[in-house]
Amino acid sequence: MLRVSVLFLILLVLRAIWLHRHVATMRLVGRDSSGWLSYELRRRVRLVAVPAHVSPYPVPREERVRVVRIAGLVLWHTELSIALPNEVCSHLSDISPQEFDARFPSWLQLGPPRQGA
Repeated sequence: MLRVSVLFLILLVLRAIWLHRHVATMRLVGRDSSGWLSYELRRRVRLVAVPAHVSPYPVPREERVRVVRIAGLVLWHTELSIALPNEVCSHLSDISPQEFDARFPSWLQLGPPRQGA
């Protein structure tokens, strides 16, 4: 029983490390916290290779992730990726978070820009 517990603990630690590294590759665009619990909204805009029957070339996509942290450790994450128009390929780094915000479900939206922010 002790071996199973130790193995389970090792798997949890490895999962936490993987989640932290995965989430760290995305830019933080919003955070809400209360005590030890925090919710983050992260995003990444990039060219992604898709199956050859869809497109022989990489396509532009925006990925957003809702992250739940407890005491700074990533507990859970939920991702969603949307396709962007091909015209944005020339200026991927200049796309603001609000530009395609309406294409995401409400739990991944930033909403209108805040005054004074």
